Amino acid sequence: SMGLFEHLPIPAIFLDPNTRILKANNRALSLFGWQSPPAEPVLFTQYLASAEIPAFTDFYRQLAIDRELILTTGLFPQHNLRVPVTIKGTRAPGGEAILLIDRNDACFTGCGGKCLHAAILETEYQKNPGGIALVSERMELISFNSEFVKIWNIPPEILHSRDELACLKIIMKTLADPKGFFERVNELYRNPGEVSTDQLYLKDGRVLYRHTHPIYSYGNYLGRFWYYLDITSFKAAQYQLERQRIFHSAILENIQDGIVACDADGRICLFNRASRHLYGQTLSDPKPVHLSELEHYAPDDISPIPPAETPLAKALAGMTLKNEEVVVFRKHTQHTLRVNGQAMHDSEGKKLGAVISLHDITDLNRVKEQLRFMAYHDALTGLPNRRLFHDLLQHSLRHAQRHNEQVGVLVLDLDNFKAINDVFGHDVGDQILQEVADSLRQFLRGSDILCRWGGDEFVIALLESGHANGVEKVAAKLGEKVLERVLTTGKSRLSVSIGIAMYPRHGTEPDLLIRNADMAMYRAKRLGRNRCEIFEPDDLTIRQSE
Repeated sequence: SMGLFEHLPIPAIFLDPNTRILKANNRALSLFGWQSPPAEPVLFTQYLASAEIPAFTDFYRQLAIDRELILTTGLFPQHNLRVPVTIKGTRAPGGEAILLIDRNDACFTGCGGKCLHAAILETEYQKNPGGIALVSERMELISFNSEFVKIWNIPPEILHSRDELACLKIIMKTLADPKGFFERVNELYRNPGEVSTDQLYLKDGRVLYRHTHPIYSYGNYLGRFWYYLDITSFKAAQYQLERQRIFHSAILENIQDGIVACDADGRICLFNRASRHLYGQTLSDPKPVHLSELEHYAPDDISPIPPAETPLAKALAGMTLKNEEVVVFRKHTQHTLRVNGQAMHDSEGKKLGAVISLHDITDLNRVKEQLRFMAYHDALTGLPNRRLFHDLLQHSLRHAQRHNEQVGVLVLDLDNFKAINDVFGHDVGDQILQEVADSLRQFLRGSDILCRWGGDEFVIALLESGHANGVEKVAAKLGEKVLERVLTTGKSRLSVSIGIAMYPRHGTEPDLLIRNADMAMYRAKRLGRNRCEIFEPDDLTIRQSE
């Protein structure tokens, strides 16, 4: 009767031979989301997926008055969401078909909006990327999704039997550590309230994330939820990232340059071994927390650099540092560092922090200074060489010209020095030259210029000289001091001959003054050696005649 039709607990519909919906009970109206049946009958097949229409058409054609048929399919009654259903059909005397629609997505049929919610949950359940299994308190497999079957490759007969222990045996065959897994499962069932998360390693190389938790309803334990997710690719990527991290960390820790990095807030996030060494820290010392803790000094006057102007702070502010120099102190020793650095940004331009590299150039600067010194000084005595003496004398002559002063230029030569080398050897000769240089250095004023010209010759510039006689007295005293020093070495055959030229009387250019003093020195040698002579014009004629 129609009264029974209207009050059926499940959706029921009448279809004409062309599958148009003629009548629908209240449950069917709710299923299709109708307030009342459409004024113009609609085709039932429009709620089926195109792939499922042939099966329904064949099912519909076979319906008869005395035969009931069953079809399992899916409907799209509303919201484009597939609802799994079981349809029971029979043919009425008038030729219409009566269809009873039993929803498979909920515990109760004809449940209105709740069924839609259940359908959504069912879809999420089946489409979840992880394998899901629900096991009752009696260890019966209540439910599982397709991914669970795919992950564990469980045979259909075991799935249909719902035997959780049989499933467990299949699972254990694929595990690299079945014993450990079985012990863990037993422990969970002995403690049903426990939540557990783990990673499972399979014999075929796969890695699974495993999570399980109990299911309770009103305080009653109903069973256990199991979730498995294949994380093999994730673990491979994680392993590769870890290898890269270890590789990069090893490089950073063993590189000779200091590397310091901070985040966008200035917190130090990288401070490698070389950095700790450069800043005078040991491996046991705590690393600096913030960039403001790093002390730097200006290389010119060794004054503290303000925190906002330190290299890492400037890099964080957006400045690019190229070969800047700062000074740090390590164990009270000054070290000069060359700094390069810049800010770091992500792919969207957001600032991540900053990084600087620190290279200790203290030894390099020291070598440069030594090379610079060697370029202008004599290696044996440490005195200025010809090049430097010429530059210093040129500067001093300009000063003397401005202040109307005289300058005495002396050329000092050791008599019989070659014989000393021949008899006692060059090591003794070098020692004598060092003694002579030290003696002259101690006697002369700080403003005077002393140079080793070469061999056994020394050239001296006496600045702010009063007159030639005064210079001659100084020269004689120099000779005495040198002889006193040389006599202590036991080489009494040595003596000193000195030639003198006066600026501006004997010349106004360094080369001319040195040449004239040299000629005066040769005259001193001709006159018996071990004496001082002032340049005279005749010296030039005599030297040319020689």
